[in-house]
Amino acid sequence: MTKILAFIAQHMGYLWVGARFRIVGSEVTTSFATNAVLFVDSDRLRLRFISDREQLFMDFQPVTGAGPNDWYSIDIVRRMLQGKPERSAELDPSYAEFLRDNLDEIEARFSEENWPATRETLHKLELQRSKELFG
Repeated sequence: MTKILAFIAQHMGYLWVGARFRIVGSEVTTSFATNAVLFVDSDRLRLRFISDREQLFMDFQPVTGAGPNDWYSIDIVRRMLQGKPERSAELDPSYAEFLRDNLDEIEARFSEENWPATRETLHKLELQRSKELFG
């Protein structure tokens, strides 16, 4: 959990401006290695920060209208907005900058009224990524 919180403090302080986001849950396991998950919500968007084997990841989900498996990684969301594939889904400062610069648009796309079209687009991009990686 410390790695997640340190990354957010260093690169994503903008999440807390105007009380836009709030921490809504967390989980920590120590079965094989210390892994952690932190959930952060705005009114429309849920962020899931994952620390797994010393790597950080971030996924997106709408607050309303999503199923339990409707999580989309930051590389797929950036691909949706910028139109080019990413080399990695591991959270780094460039992803933090991307989120800062595109937060309004991302929240709009994950809003209840836009979610069906966004979900379809993200699903297609995931299939495209799988074909590119595995043929």
